[in-house]
Amino acid sequence: MKKIGALFTIIALFTILSMSLALADNHTTNETGDDGDGGDDDSNSNSGNSDSDKIENGFQCLEEKAGDCSSLSNQEIALTILATPDNIFDSCVSELQGRMGENNWGNVRDTAVAILALDHAGIDTTPSEEWLLSQTHIPTDLIWYLEQDSNGPTSCNIGYSSESHTITINENKKINQNAGSCLTRAQSNFWLKIAPDCYNEEFSVECDEDFITTLLYKNQHSPTIFVLEGTQSAPAFEQTVTSLSSKCFGDSTCNYEASAWATLALLKKGHNVEEYIPYLVALSETNKQYLPNSFVYMITNYQDYATALIEERKLGNYWLAENSAYGKFYDTSLALLSIGSSSGSQIQESKDWLLFTQDNSGCWQNSVRDTSIVLWALTGKAGKSPSDGSSVTTCGEANFFCIPNSECETADQRDNYFCPSLSTSCCVEENLKACSEYAGSVCDETEVCIGNERNSLDTSYCCTGYCEEAPTETECEENFYTCKESCSDTQESIGFTCNSGEICCRSKTSSTSSGSTWWIWVLVILIIGVAGAIMWVKREQVKLFWFKMKSKFKKDNGDKGPGKSLGGVPPRGPPFPPRPGTAPMRRMPPRPPIRPGQRTAPAPRAPQGKVPTSSAPPRRMPPRQAPKKEGKEASSTFNKLKEMSK
Repeated sequence: MKKIGALFTIIALFTILSMSLALADNHTTNETGDDGDGGDDDSNSNSGNSDSDKIENGFQCLEEKAGDCSSLSNQEIALTILATPDNIFDSCVSELQGRMGENNWGNVRDTAVAILALDHAGIDTTPSEEWLLSQTHIPTDLIWYLEQDSNGPTSCNIGYSSESHTITINENKKINQNAGSCLTRAQSNFWLKIAPDCYNEEFSVECDEDFITTLLYKNQHSPTIFVLEGTQSAPAFEQTVTSLSSKCFGDSTCNYEASAWATLALLKKGHNVEEYIPYLVALSETNKQYLPNSFVYMITNYQDYATALIEERKLGNYWLAENSAYGKFYDTSLALLSIGSSSGSQIQESKDWLLFTQDNSGCWQNSVRDTSIVLWALTGKAGKSPSDGSSVTTCGEANFFCIPNSECETADQRDNYFCPSLSTSCCVEENLKACSEYAGSVCDETEVCIGNERNSLDTSYCCTGYCEEAPTETECEENFYTCKESCSDTQESIGFTCNSGEICCRSKTSSTSSGSTWWIWVLVILIIGVAGAIMWVKREQVKLFWFKMKSKFKKDNGDKGPGKSLGGVPPRGPPFPPRPGTAPMRRMPPRPPIRPGQRTAPAPRAPQGKVPTSSAPPRRMPPRQAPKKEGKEASSTFNKLKEMSK
C-alpha cells in the first residue's frame, strides 16, 4: 500500500509541476510578442532585476549560444568580439583570424566588420584595409552638376581634356549654351550636368567677374539635390580647379550596406573617406532598410542626420527601419552606436526599452547577432588584448575627451585609447564652442530636444536639432505598448490608459502561446494516460487503498498474526498448483449480491510471478472454508465497519 500511495503522490506532483510550467510559459509568451507595425508588447519576466544583472545575464546567454564561435557566421563572430564577452573573447578572435583568406573574409561587408572587430582586439589590420581600398567602384546611380555663379552677368571659360569652352551666365543666372560633350545644360539651364564618362575629368573655370564654383549631386531615383562641401571662390580672371571624386564599395558593383561598413571601418582606422560620402548620402533614400542615417551621422557628424535619426524613432522608444533588413533590436542598437554619446532623454529611453524587452534566457530574439550588437550598444566595453586578456585604456581614464570625429584634428587624436561611440574619437582637447556656434539652442523645461543634444561652453544641453513640447507619456506607453485609434488585425487591446479616443494595443498572443506550449500539454496528457493505465492494472489495490483512505482504518494489534487479513477476515488462499493431467477448471461463478451495509473484500490476487493470462485457463478453486470464530478483537472490528457503512 505504501507503493500505491507513493505512486499517487508522484503523479500528483508531476501533474502540478507540468501545469505550472504551462501556465508560466503561457504568461511569458503573452507578455512577449512582436509585431511588424511598430506596436510594442515585449516584456521581461526579469523586470525586477537591476540593469547590471540584466546585462550580465545577456553576456552569459551570449557566451552559451556562441560557444567557441566556430558555428557562427563571420558577421556574428565580429559582432560578438565587439560586444566583448569575458570568457569567449580570445577563442572568437582566434576563430575570426583563422577564417581570413588573402587578407579578406569573402566579401566587403564581412571584411569591414572584421576589421572593426580585430582592431577592437588590438590586432593590426593593415593588409585587410589595403584589400578593402581595392574594392571600390564609380557609382552609376549618381548625377553630378557643375555650378558657377556671380553677382551679375559674366562670361566664363571652362577647360578640360585639352579643350576650352566659353559660356555666358545671364542676369537671370541661366547659362546660354553647353560646354562641350562633358557639360550640358540642366535644371532649367541653371547648371551644367557632367556626363558619366567625364567623372574622372578635372575642370578649370575662369570668369571676367568674381565668381564661385561648386559641385552638386543627386540620386538619379530621387529629386533631392545635395551640395558637395568645398565651394571655391575666385576674383575675376583667376582660376578654380574642380575635380569629381566619388566612389563606393562592393564585391562586383556598388552595394550600400558594404559601402557603409567599409567607410566606417576605414574612418575608424584613420583613412580619408570624403570620396565615399556622396554615395552614402544620396543613396540613403533608396536604401532605408539599413537605417542609413545612423551610418551617415557616424561618418560625417552632420547634425541634420542626428535630428533625422531621432525623428525616425518609433513611439515605443525603438528604431525599426522601413522594410528593415535585420529588425528592431539590431536597428535600435545601430542607432545607439551612432548617437549614443548624446545627452538627450531619447537615448536613455531607448536603452531602457532594450533592457525591458530582453528574453527570459538573457538573449534578445534568441539570436547571437541581435544579442551581441545590443550588448555592444548598451555597454560600449573597451577591447582586450587576446594575448593577456587585459583591457584597453579608455579615453576618459587617460584624461582625454571623446568628441565627434570632425572636431578633432588628426594630430590631436589618440587612437590608442577607447571611445565607445563609433562617431567619436579620443582627442587631447574637448574643443568646445558656444551653443550658438553649433547652430543650437537650449530647450525650455517643458520642451524636449528632437535631434542631438551635446555639451557646449555655456550648457550641457545644447540642442542642435529643434525643440518641441514634451509629449505626456500615457500609462500604455510607459509600459512599452502603443496607443492607437484602433488596433490592427495582428493586435489586441490591453487595459492600460491612453489619451482620449485611443486604446492601448499589443500583438495578439494566442497563436504564439499555443505554438510554444503544445509540448507541455502533450506531456500532461501522457502523464495522465500512463497514470490511468497503472491504476487500471492495479485497480484492486487502488480500491483497497481508497477504502483505507476513506475509512481511516488501522490494523488492530490482534490481526497481526499469521493467516489474518485486514479486518480480521481470513485471506483467500492462492489457487492450488495445477496437477498434471487434470482437465481445465471452470470459471468461478459470480459472487452473491452484497447485502445493504455490507462491504466487499478485496479481489483475489494472483501469486507473485504468476499472472493469469487468457492462454492459461483458470484452475478450480478449493471449496471455501467457513470462517472460524474470531475473538473479541475481530468482533470489535466488524462492529466498526458496520457503523462506518451506515
